[in-house]
Amino acid sequence: MRYVPTLCLREGMVLAKSLYAYDGGLLLQKGQPLKQSYILHIAQNGFQGVYIVDQLSEEIEIKAVIDDELRNSAAKAVRDIYVQSMNTGISRAMAEDVKAIVHSIVEEIIENRNIIVNMIDLKSYDDYTYYHSVNVGVLSIVMGTALNMNSTSLFKLGLGALLHDIGKVFIDKDIIDKRSSLTPDEYEEVKKHPALGYEYLVNTNLDLPVSGLIGILQHHERNDGSGYPSGLAGEEINQFSRIISIADVFDAMTSDRPYRPAMMPSEVMEFLMGGAGTLFDPELVSLFTRKVAAYPLGTCLLLSDGRTAIVVQNFEDCCLRPKVRVVDENASVPVYLDLKNDRSLANITITDIVRM
Repeated sequence: MRYVPTLCLREGMVLAKSLYAYDGGLLLQKGQPLKQSYILHIAQNGFQGVYIVDQLSEEIEIKAVIDDELRNSAAKAVRDIYVQSMNTGISRAMAEDVKAIVHSIVEEIIENRNIIVNMIDLKSYDDYTYYHSVNVGVLSIVMGTALNMNSTSLFKLGLGALLHDIGKVFIDKDIIDKRSSLTPDEYEEVKKHPALGYEYLVNTNLDLPVSGLIGILQHHERNDGSGYPSGLAGEEINQFSRIISIADVFDAMTSDRPYRPAMMPSEVMEFLMGGAGTLFDPELVSLFTRKVAAYPLGTCLLLSDGRTAIVVQNFEDCCLRPKVRVVDENASVPVYLDLKNDRSLANITITDIVRM
């Protein structure tokens, strides 16, 4: 299995992972050979890429930290809450449904706690808000699990992460969806969303854990005090918020948006590492690099010696030097390069991502 950007899809490629619409409906089934009309449909739905299986990637198996059914249910629950928040308000039944989903996510992640997160997410423009929320929840719980939090703390963290952007429903939609740069006044409006979301949920009387809601309030605070809404710094910022902020930035920057293309995980990982100690908690950034792959399995890379290779294994303690297999159609025996452990390869570096 490997990830292929939509622009690089060709007829005959075989889907390795099903595609779903924002309402959970199936768009294209796993195992489906692509036709030109399907590729057009994928592009029209705003997907930045899909997973395929071919001879190049047949040995690569990518295990998700939560299954697709749970992920789609979570996205639908988030959508329902966002819509109802703008209309009649969140019902107790709806809140209980979200709580049950968070508990299920926690259980699956605990069960899969040793997995490195290797997926490049499949989301379209239309469902970005909801799947972004789910991804931030999953990544946050993955980090909390690595910190050995108990299930109660993981639930509180996950609930706050899942609902971290709910305050945006109270901001003018034209500002939230704006494709160009925000004016200073518009940016000030956007900066209100953490407080608006916190205040809204605190006053719902739905028995939501306050520590999780604090995670919402402070998820745009920054380690050096440059964030908002209160300019908190370091350990003044709630631990849940410090976790959510890293997950939020990573998923947002690796997502295709109408106003800019997605960045590759490795690029965003370097941004996070560069911001460790200033924007982000350095210990949590270090933890994140151990649990989330900078070069997800199946990613095609260009090496400094000119060879192309595909990632077949990642290492928790060395996120930027995976094990790869050289792409060579003429080779009778596969050639593997362990960039982490083979000292003879110390001078070989990864120079680019190959979209093929």
